[in-house]
Formats: sequence, C-alpha cells, structure tokens
Amino acid sequence: MEFLQRTPFLRLLLPFIIGILLYQYVEFLHGVLYGLFCITFVLFLLSYKFHTPKRQFQFRWLFGSGVFVFMLSLAYSLCVENEKSSVFDHLNQKGIYRIEIISPPVEKIKSYQCTVNLLGSFDSSWKPSHGKAILYIQKDKPASKLLFGDRLLVETEFATPEKAMNPDGFDYAAYLHRQGVGATCYIPSGKWQLTDRNNSFSIRRTSDKCRNYLLDVYRRFHIQGDEFAVLAAVTLGYTNDLQPDLRSGFAAAGVMHILALSGLHIGIVYVVIAFLLGFLNKTQRQKVIKSLIIMLFLWGFAFLTGLSTSVIRATLMFSFITIASCFRRKSQIYNTLFMSMLVMLLVNPNYLYDVGYQLSYAAVLSIIFFKPVLDKIYNPTNNFTKFAWNTFSVSLVAQIGTTPFTLYYFQQFPNYFLITNIVAVPMATLIIYLAMGLLFSSFVPYIPVWIGFLLNRTVWLLNYVMSSIQKIPYSVSHISLDIRQSFVLFLAIFCFSAYYLNRKIVPLMIGLASVLLTCVFNIQVNYHTLTTKRMIVYAGMKNTHISFINGNKNYVFTTDSLEIKKIAKTFWQNQKLETPEYLHNNNWFNDGFACFEDSKILILTQNYLNKQNSSAPIELDYLIIGNHLKPKMEQILQCVHPRKIIIDNSISKWYTENIKQFCISRKIKYYSLAEKGAYIQYIKD
Repeated sequence: MEFLQRTPFLRLLLPFIIGILLYQYVEFLHGVLYGLFCITFVLFLLSYKFHTPKRQFQFRWLFGSGVFVFMLSLAYSLCVENEKSSVFDHLNQKGIYRIEIISPPVEKIKSYQCTVNLLGSFDSSWKPSHGKAILYIQKDKPASKLLFGDRLLVETEFATPEKAMNPDGFDYAAYLHRQGVGATCYIPSGKWQLTDRNNSFSIRRTSDKCRNYLLDVYRRFHIQGDEFAVLAAVTLGYTNDLQPDLRSGFAAAGVMHILALSGLHIGIVYVVIAFLLGFLNKTQRQKVIKSLIIMLFLWGFAFLTGLSTSVIRATLMFSFITIASCFRRKSQIYNTLFMSMLVMLLVNPNYLYDVGYQLSYAAVLSIIFFKPVLDKIYNPTNNFTKFAWNTFSVSLVAQIGTTPFTLYYFQQFPNYFLITNIVAVPMATLIIYLAMGLLFSSFVPYIPVWIGFLLNRTVWLLNYVMSSIQKIPYSVSHISLDIRQSFVLFLAIFCFSAYYLNRKIVPLMIGLASVLLTCVFNIQVNYHTLTTKRMIVYAGMKNTHISFINGNKNYVFTTDSLEIKKIAKTFWQNQKLETPEYLHNNNWFNDGFACFEDSKILILTQNYLNKQNSSAPIELDYLIIGNHLKPKMEQILQCVHPRKIIIDNSISKWYTENIKQFCISRKIKYYSLAEKGAYIQYIKD
C-alpha cells in the first residue's frame, strides 16, 4: 500500500491498461460507456459531499473508485476512436485511387515497401477517401526514385491484410491494425503514375531528410556492407540494410537491443551531455538552463533518428527524469517510469501490444528494482572493476524482467548474454562516441578520415565478435512459453520481489505456487503432444507443406523446406515436437501416397493422374491438391475417390473455385486453405 501511495501514476496506469484489455476481449453494449462516465461523475460528487475530515477519510474510496472507473472508461473510448482511424474505405474494390507516401520507401527483394494514405477514389468523379495501407511497388527505375511525400495515381485493389493462417502463426492483420493500417496491395510497373509532391512542412519528412543526410556522411567515408548496416542501426535507428543472418547473430548473442535504438542509446547521449554541462550546477537558474539544453539534445537526437516509437518512448522518460532533477526533487524513478508509460498509451493505446514497448519497460523496471539488490551484495571501488560489474549486473537484471517476453515471442534464450554484453555494450558506446565525432567533424579536413577509419574497424570488430559467439556450441537454448506460462512466470517474479521487500509469507507462497503452475502447464503441453496424432496441411504462400504428427514425432512433406520452417517453426517448438523428419519413400509413404494411422492420403503435386484410367478408383480419406496444379477433376476422380478434398493455398483463385463447384456437384467435402487457413485433422486410435 505504501508503494501505491508513493506512485500515483501507477494507480492511474493500472485501470487504463485494464480498459485497453477490456476493449480487446469485451464489446460494450451501446450506451455502457456513457453510463460508466456518469458513474464516475456521481462518485466524484459523492466524495466531495463530506466535509468533516473523519467522514472524508472514511469514504475516501469513493474518489479512488471514481478515478479508477474514469481511467478505464477513457482507455476504452480511446480504443474506440483508434479503431475508427484504422477503417479503410474501398476494401477489395478494384479502381483508380490517389495516394500519398507517408514513410520512406524500403527496398525489398522484388519491390519497394511504403506506408501510404488514401486521399481519394475515382467513381465517375473524384471523391475524398480515408485509410492507411502498406503498398508494395514492383521494383524498377522509376520506383527507385520515389520519396516520402510523393503523391501517386494507382490502379489497384486494396486487400484485407492476411490473418494468421497457420497454428501459432503471426497475425499480420492484427499487427497492422494496431498501427492504424487497414489494407495492403501490390502495384506492378505501369499501374501507377507520379502526380505531385506534398511540399507542406512535415516533422517526420524533415526528420527523414536529416537522417538520410547523416547516412550519406557514413557512405562518404567508405563505411559499407555489414559495417554500414550495424552503424546505421546503432546510431540512427536505420535498420533497412540489416541482413537476416546479421540479425540472427546479434539475437543469438543476446545483444539485439543494441541494434534497436532505444533506452541504451538515449541514456548514452544523456550521460555525455550531462557530463559536458556539469559546470551548470551552481544556481537554480543554471540547472534550469542545463535541463533545457539536455532535453533539446535528447529530442534533437530523436529527431535525427527518424522519431521512431522506441526513441520517443526513451526520450520522454529521460525528459521526465531531467525535469525532476532540475527542481532538486529526488526523482521517484518508478513514478517517472509509470508516467511515461501512461503518456505513451494516451497517445496510442495499441502501444500496449507493441513488443518493443513491453520489452523496454520490463527491462527498465527490472533494472531499477534488482540492480540495488546486487549492489548490496558486491559494490567494487576500483573504477575498472566497477565498470565491468555495472555492465554485468545491468545485463543480468534486465534479462530477469525480459525473459518471459523473449521466450514467448522469440522461443530462444541466449546462453552467453552476460559475456556478450560485457563486450558489446562498451563497444556500442564507443561506436556512438566515434559516430558523433565523425558527424560533427565531417566538414574538417583530415580528422574525419581517421575517425571514419577507426569507426569502420570498430564496427567490423563488433560484428566479428558477435558472429563468433553465435558459432560457439550451445549459444542458444530453444525454449518456448505459451501465454499462460508467461503470465504465471511474471507473477512469480513479482511475488518473489514483493517477498524481498516485506518478507511476508503470502507472496512467497504465491510465487512458489506460480513456479509449480508453470511446470504443470509445461507437463500438460507435453502430455497433449505425446498422446495426440494429427495431420496438418499448412497454408504456405507458394508451396505445399504437410505435417504428420505422431506423439512428438514430426514427419514433414514439403516442396520448400525454407518456407515450412518459417511458417511452422514456432508451432513445432510450442508443441515440444522433435526436429522434423522430411519424408522420403518408406513403408507408409510412397510418391505422395500415404497411409498414416489408417488414414489413406494422396498429396497431388504433379499431373501424373492426367490421362490415366482405372476401372476401380482408389478409395481415399483425403486428397490434397497443391504445388500450383491446374487439375482436371474429372480425370483425377477416374483414378481416386476421396472422402474430402483439401485445396492448397498455392492453387489459383479460379481453379480453387472450379474445384469447389465440382465438389458440390459430386457431394464431396472440401476445404480451402486460402479461405480458412491451415487444415488440422486429429486422428484417433
């Protein structure tokens, strides 16, 4: 209770988060929201009715309840308004549209990706339209010249973003929806035309121009390849050039946070500027000037890095700390942190579901709670030892708070994160210092050449060390948690922390029970896997993939092993399945014919049944048609007679519809992966 009294913003934050979660899972009836606001008003009036101190103390819960209901209702209403902003006009309607590019185009393998605003649609005349979409423009020379702010005429059909089509798959539609994006589309060459450019002032567009100028400074001093990619990510938050193997190397080493511009980088800038302005500490006026200069530099840095959400979040938090220290108030760091969390959610409630938001605040909360605990155990006086200990202890305690998130979202734990952070954090700090020196001295002759050379070699060394650590045996442990286990693990961490503070038996018992419950959930998943047999036909983009799962054995038929790993790896890990065994001809599988647990299956990926005849068609339980086939169903059914036909996602819309109509006419059950997602069939003994 004392902690809640000292952190009023936590008391505001908790009902606000509850309101956001309620919107996700509960739909209020019309008028309920207005009713909640009325209840708030009544509670506030009642709380001010009592005049004597005794009565005010006795009924103080009325005001607190009013605040709770108000914050909950406010969160819910903001979510409603946010939902309206993500609505996209003219979904799934082919036509001519006028759009504006509102993000820097990102080069992909075969296209340029950008976010666009829908300005208008043509239907006998131009009509204003609303919506935000992700646009993919076919890569060619004109497309390479597109810039933030360009306005285009396009002939296309904006499609609904794809939902999760496979078990434990990524829900791309929900991800875009929480960013206010309501559609996606692909524009081939010749189907778009540049009309004009938005020349009105835009902070984001100006920020992007400044960042591009600074990136050109790096290029001018011959920093290229992986060195340029890492340097741009570490100092300017530009991650477009990071290759997948480079990302995986840093992730396996446990230092992915270095590439994600956030609190670490803002903290380094804060420390440098505060140190340089250390002489402004004599009078209150000087402290105010110092605080203003620090915040100016922090927000200037955020501006130069493109004003990403993670940077704004960290800059906001350090701004609150700067303001508190300016007035010689001992900044209640928890209250400051909860204040910044609440402000971010007021701006956009969907930040609550952002992985970066969750990881960054979990790490900071863990650091400010557990770091003093470790410092009591060991607090060196030698400067070098103190620096090494601080790096070690901060990495350790940050990992405590973020581990449930990393195991839930990424299903892996970097075993050598303590070692790599001791090396990587000082090197990243040095890289930021050198980059600042290079950018500030780029107009001076000779000096920036040497700084650029030293910077290039330092980044190369960082990349080399991270890739080397990735190659060490057992660098990564693959562990997965479901949402229940993650929540219970957080509860255990919270309860053990509460026990450390007050030494009461109740939180200790709840914490131990939470650990036990986590183990029970894990046993439950293992038991379900070991006692279940199933066939899963995955909804791939261009290929056919089928899993035959018998206990924890996973037999996989696929026409593209890379794609199946991408779409099914998370599911396999969550279900505690063994490493997949890719199918070749054996005693129950032969050239697409399978007899799995008494179910007869044919995986048709070639046209070898065309122009074939059979006096007695083979009886099948399942016929799976895939691999872009254009089947002639009459000829196929002369050879086989399936109980159910499963149409792969790789089959074109026209042929899918043709197969469906054929099945209806022959009274054969059918299932379209393009419409319903992956097909899962449990097989009983």
